[in-house]
Amino acid sequence: MCEETQGRIEQGTYPSAIIGREQPYRVYLPPCYDAYEELYPVLYMLHGWPYDDSHWDDIGIDEAADAGIVQSTLPPFVIALPAADNEGTFTNTSGGPRSFEAVMLEEFIPFVEARYRVSNKPTGRAIGGMSRGAVWSLEIAFRFPEMFAAAGGHSAALSVNLAPPQFDPIVLASTADLHSLRIYLDAGENDWVLPGVEQLHQALTAAGVVHVYNLFPGYHEDGYWSAHVAEYLAFYAAEW
Repeated sequence: MCEETQGRIEQGTYPSAIIGREQPYRVYLPPCYDAYEELYPVLYMLHGWPYDDSHWDDIGIDEAADAGIVQSTLPPFVIALPAADNEGTFTNTSGGPRSFEAVMLEEFIPFVEARYRVSNKPTGRAIGGMSRGAVWSLEIAFRFPEMFAAAGGHSAALSVNLAPPQFDPIVLASTADLHSLRIYLDAGENDWVLPGVEQLHQALTAAGVVHVYNLFPGYHEDGYWSAHVAEYLAFYAAEW
């Protein structure tokens, strides 16, 4: 019987023809990952701008996962943390071919599913992100809700998102069928992104899409996300 109480972070690179070079990533593997042959649910978490794959790691996502798994408040699952090309597809595209959406769907997710023992079924996939990464997580999940069980936007930078309507999460809230998707939105009460997050919340409500919407004290900063990362993980893993 495996008695590990800590998971581990692995670092590596994955090939991206869209970006044109190898891209870094990190992946959290839960305690006892090597002891069994089962497939694990997987959470894809996107960082903000101008950060990289270390950002969620730095604010304690692995420690929060370890604590929940050891205390049996969370099931074991994998967390995949891709690095984005901050001055390329991540900031300068909005969706569709050769965008960061395509990097995720055509390159990173297939890479993770081939390299690690993770679920390739929608019920075993979730996607989330912070700030610019939150915009991407919502855009990807709202355009392809059949691919994911849950999606989250933490301090989503929708207020400065210049996407055309077909890639704008606020528009997609009214035009896409999101009723099968579990959705979580949050922001700090003093965060500059709050107007856009509130607009998305209102659009989802008007469309009759059930979702979680939390306003917490705080700003657009690491301390805010670190304070709530355990709540985020509990949401994503609730049905695993």
